[in-house]
Amino acid sequence: RGEPDHSVTYAFQEKLPRLPIPDLADTLTKFQARLEALQTEAQKEETAHVVKDFLESEGPNLQRELHEYDAPGYESGQVGSYVEEFWNDSYLTPDNSVVLNVNPFFVLESGPDPKFAKDQLRRAASLCFASLKMACALKNQSITPDVFRGKPLCMDQFKALFGSSRQRQPGKDQDDVRVYSDSSHVVVLCQNQFYYFTALWPTTGHVAVTEADILEILRAIRNTADQTDLEEKCRSALGVFTS
Repeated sequence: RGEPDHSVTYAFQEKLPRLPIPDLADTLTKFQARLEALQTEAQKEETAHVVKDFLESEGPNLQRELHEYDAPGYESGQVGSYVEEFWNDSYLTPDNSVVLNVNPFFVLESGPDPKFAKDQLRRAASLCFASLKMACALKNQSITPDVFRGKPLCMDQFKALFGSSRQRQPGKDQDDVRVYSDSSHVVVLCQNQFYYFTALWPTTGHVAVTEADILEILRAIRNTADQTDLEEKCRSALGVFTS
């Protein structure tokens, strides 16, 4: 099928405008306006006093230091936003559970086809196949960049959507996001057992299975898991602790 077009998905990344540092006085004005509906008159007066004091004392110095902090990243082009490193620290440093504490979670609605809505394997096969098609498009960088009101949005986070994990090396106090661009498999957890199957062609990144193929694979996995003895299931379940 020829070489993939590497000029589509991330075509606008280098042209995106840098996130500006807001004006301090403007920020403080908006801060007070957002609080008005939640405050009593006395609290509004106290907030106005605190804001005025901050603007006349340490506020400008902190604003200047923020601009100085932002300058090297801007000049080198290696840091895309003045909030980037702060965000990474707050997101990757905590070692508690990511789900609920850091990340949102969601519950899938029932399948759109009522004939298969209660068929777990068919639903899983459909979702897996759709995910694989998107993973293929990202590997080949053929997804059109997101646009909002005519302006392209940053697509950088899409690079870590598949084949990635957060890992912490011994002695480190912060996780690293590792992306394995050659990842071509799907992992399935069934009855505390881990299974995997190749789903993308390693050389091209194209989808190597059909939805019907995935359904048959999932059926085989479930049948195998059903036949696994309880002792083995409990022993393998320890792997969940590090997932």
